[in-house]
Amino acid sequence: MKFITIFISFLSLFTSQAFAHTDHALGEGSLHTFYHVTFWAVFALVVYKAYTYFKKKKSEKS
Repeated sequence: MKFITIFISFLSLFTSQAFAHTDHALGEGSLHTFYHVTFWAVFALVVYKAYTYFKKKKSEKS
């Protein structure tokens, strides 16, 4: 439970910093939006895979 609390705190700090950035290289068009959608999709996939990995590892231990 402590890990989840720390993770959510870190995530909220990270997302507030990420939303505050100005990315002049990508501009404000569809490429910028595509970049963010791709980033968050990959992030969600990594979190899901980590969750399933640790859940499987824990069930194998039992």
